[in-house]
Amino acid sequence: MRRLAISVLMLCLSLAAAAQVVPFVTVRMSARQLALGGAHAADPEPLDSAATIFEAAVSKVLWQKSAIDYNLTDYRAAAWIARSLRLGLDITTNNMGEMVTYSDNGQPLGTFQPSELMAAIDVCYKPSGKIAILAAGKMIRSSLADNYSARAYAIDIEGRWKVSRNIYTGFAVNNLGQAIGYGYGSYPLPTTYKAGLYGIFGGRHAVEGAADFGAMPAWSTFLASVGAGYVYNGRLALRLGAHISTKAEVLPTYASVGASFLSENFGIGAAYLTAANSFALSVKIRL
Repeated sequence: MRRLAISVLMLCLSLAAAAQVVPFVTVRMSARQLALGGAHAADPEPLDSAATIFEAAVSKVLWQKSAIDYNLTDYRAAAWIARSLRLGLDITTNNMGEMVTYSDNGQPLGTFQPSELMAAIDVCYKPSGKIAILAAGKMIRSSLADNYSARAYAIDIEGRWKVSRNIYTGFAVNNLGQAIGYGYGSYPLPTTYKAGLYGIFGGRHAVEGAADFGAMPAWSTFLASVGAGYVYNGRLALRLGAHISTKAEVLPTYASVGASFLSENFGIGAAYLTAANSFALSVKIRL
């Protein structure tokens, strides 16, 4: 077990030094948002879902397959319990490759699969048709070995404002919470602050654009996301985007491309990111 303990300890230290402690909570699980370079702070979805009673979505993201190779799955469900109030549940799992465990004399004992989990209860409150306030309480668990596991709690706070018929603005504070520790030290969560703008113009043939600007102060990192897309008849969309980070070891800089289809009750989207070959697929139903 000594080799395993040393390898896990070095892994944790290297991830912490690179601001990659539980980095899976910084990955957008929506293929649509990823196709727009990760821009999400002004996403109009919370304001444009007045006719929706219930929605559920499953997303799969293969994050940086040529590097850290995270296998992320997100399950999300939400229901409007009143005209102005939506309650939801969100669960994200991160399954990594198996590690071989060894005895003190170097004999293989078996395998262990590191894993991580984020479970959240989220609330969306719309005091009017032009304002939405979103909040989520998260439990984050990271298990890198039997004796190297950690748990932390965090919150997300976001806001959306419909400036006009075509333009939205918003802000997002994500992963705000306590430090996470593995028994030998504590490291800050990847708290991110962002402000954004979104616009869509046209009728049957529409053009959309989105941009986020923000920072991760604990890691002295500045971030920007920009994206644009063509939307046909409000149903079929083709998108391009880019994400820029001042520190590649914190979050990667990448370009993105994606496509999606959305009907009244069903939606599907896919995206490819140049961040060490990342892929995303999202499926949604709504009633």
